[in-house]
Amino acid sequence: MSEAVRDFGILQLWDAVAGAVPERECIVQGERRLSWAEVAERTTRLGWWLTGRGFGPRPEPTADWESPNDLVGLLMRNCPEYLEGSLGAYRARCAPFNINYRYKADELAHLFADARPVALIYQLEFAPELEAAIERGGVGRPALIHVEDGSGNEPPAGSVPYEDALSTASEPAEPVVPTPDDVHVLYTGGTTGMPKGVIWNLRNLAGRPCGISIDSLEQAASDAPRRGWLRALPAPPLMHGTAAWFSYGAWARGGTLVLSEDHSFDAARTLELCRKEAITWMAIVGDAFAKPLLEALEEGEPAPEKMAYIFSSGAVLSNSAWRGLEGYFPGLKLVNALGSSETGPQALQTSTGQSHFSPGPGTCVVSEDHSMVLDAEHPGVGWLSNAGELPRGYLNDAERTERTFKVVGGRRLAISGDKAEVDASGAITFLGRESNVINSAGEKIYADEVEGVLAALPEVADALVFGRPSERWGQEVVALLVARGDERLDRDALRAACDEHLAGYKIPKAVEWVPAIRRFDNGKPDYKWAKELVGA
Repeated sequence: MSEAVRDFGILQLWDAVAGAVPERECIVQGERRLSWAEVAERTTRLGWWLTGRGFGPRPEPTADWESPNDLVGLLMRNCPEYLEGSLGAYRARCAPFNINYRYKADELAHLFADARPVALIYQLEFAPELEAAIERGGVGRPALIHVEDGSGNEPPAGSVPYEDALSTASEPAEPVVPTPDDVHVLYTGGTTGMPKGVIWNLRNLAGRPCGISIDSLEQAASDAPRRGWLRALPAPPLMHGTAAWFSYGAWARGGTLVLSEDHSFDAARTLELCRKEAITWMAIVGDAFAKPLLEALEEGEPAPEKMAYIFSSGAVLSNSAWRGLEGYFPGLKLVNALGSSETGPQALQTSTGQSHFSPGPGTCVVSEDHSMVLDAEHPGVGWLSNAGELPRGYLNDAERTERTFKVVGGRRLAISGDKAEVDASGAITFLGRESNVINSAGEKIYADEVEGVLAALPEVADALVFGRPSERWGQEVVALLVARGDERLDRDALRAACDEHLAGYKIPKAVEWVPAIRRFDNGKPDYKWAKELVGA
């Protein structure tokens, strides 16, 4: 469905479902159990509070790289207030944006200078870094709303308790009417550079980016009552797109969102929570989550009986991990998604027998010079791209917006940093991110491909591949490996194990076995740490 024909956004869709299942649990975390009706009331009051301070839509028109709505930052771990913060901002016609809670004051100051938020909703745990960032940010002082979290930290001066904001809010004299063209700003992780804000219209989030295929609000309201069985657990942090968009997809169907109380992913406790709350859907981030889950199951943790669907995105999910999950969950539907903050989902893999990702309906490959879309008559290697429901652009970055979002062959496309190849039959093979390409003696080697082969070996629990400088080759392939057991393959044994799947020049020239690969909360590897470890 194109943006032109959908007459509702994610907020209107949420309200349609809430009206159909008001008494159903909407958000569960520990002893906290909020119904759809309660969340509707609480987010309405949060919207009133924001509106009462003059926050909301900005004067039109705005360029594609500008937000038409004031921005409201969310600095929280997974909790009901994080989800309520997004909905409450929408109701005030403000744009919520995610803040990585691992950031220190300098990183927060950079983010605030870019986003220029009118308000911040945060947990008290993060008050010291937040206050320091505001003091050095030089962009004015946003309104502050704090969520109690037992940390004992004092809030900055003028900060309002979250529950007080709700209880004191009053309905505005002039009703605020949100539109499907209001926006949500999703900041990228910033693991390879400073974070960038991607501006999504709420109209587009009500579609394929969140896995939603609902044609009308009437359909949403009529379908939701029969989905009381849908209880979804976003295992990654909600501050990342994988978990947030997965949550919206579950909500769109009338599902209940269950949140862990843990501050970091614990596989055994996650499985326990899945059993206790009868979880049927779960989102994970590749092997970083799948392999610890399998280890806990192998150690005797009972498998949750109700699990029917696992969605993975954001990192490699190896075939060995996939087969392991299928072994513990008979009949499991497992979807491995390829995509980015800028494009939404581009391709899916739905079985281990599928040797390649299947491109989505809007996925294509654009030539290196961006002049044409490659096809069976014009094969070759180019840039993986997406059409259809796309972001407006990058917040406050006209140059990057114009470079990424182009009209090619009569279609507006998002041209990603991933490379792909179209063969003479028109089939698309995904090669990997350009920044992860290793140029060794003139040969281009895609780290993702090598990682996939290594991670599938029975002796390997986790793998990270990258390039380091080499006098002989220019760059050489190196790998960090985590052993599954006591056995550690030497280079000859590794070469023999990979020989069937990789050309010789792609096999790592140096291997180091490590206890664990350091990853960020979103499952993505810490390349800076890895390269320092091997002297790259």
